[in-house]
Amino acid sequence: MTDDAITKKYMLKPDFHQFVPGSAAIHCNENLSDEEAEWYLQRYPHIEALFAPRHPEGGVIIQSKNRRKSMANKDSNKGGSK
Repeated sequence: MTDDAITKKYMLKPDFHQFVPGSAAIHCNENLSDEEAEWYLQRYPHIEALFAPRHPEGGVIIQSKNRRKSMANKDSNKGGSK
């Protein structure tokens, strides 16, 4: 695809990955565009874990709902007891 590693919004973890249950593991950074990644993520949200986190200046950090909840709980417990 035409996206290079510097401008890609969605970067897969190394190796080939299976997005659709029962299909072959054919997806990698070299053959997946951001548009395709967004399409697959909308239809198969479980594949979110296959993407590497990115810093905001280099793209977006994909974070699951469970991780967001656990991070929110950690933040709310930081005050400690008085």
